[in-house]
Amino acid sequence: MHNRRSVLTAVLAALLFSACSEPEGHREPEDALDAAREFVRAVLDGDYARAELYLLDEDDKVLFGRYKQFRNARPDTERRQLKSATIIINGVEALSDSVTMVDYANSLSREPTELRVVRRGGRWLVDFSHTFEEQEKR
Repeated sequence: MHNRRSVLTAVLAALLFSACSEPEGHREPEDALDAAREFVRAVLDGDYARAELYLLDEDDKVLFGRYKQFRNARPDTERRQLKSATIIINGVEALSDSVTMVDYANSLSREPTELRVVRRGGRWLVDFSHTFEEQEKR
């Protein structure tokens, strides 16, 4: 009985660990630039669930939901082209030890975009609301 309980405990622990592990394709960024690249690559690929893992907070997720609707309404040909686009880093500026601005574009549109990346709780996350606000100003 004791051996059976140990096996059951081990199986439950393994299931719990696998349920809490990161989803396929998600990588914990090592720095702000890494976080920006991972987020932008997921967006270009149309992998919005993976991109959301890099968002700073719930407000960002609400805004990102609007962005997803816009992107999903685009023609299939455009979405396929974005998947093959490369990321162009125009510049990186560390504003502090926990805030970095990444200026980037993609090889399809070449439109410069500013992405604010923030270190919170030891993780580098994208402040999408900042980017969204900057894009609406243009």
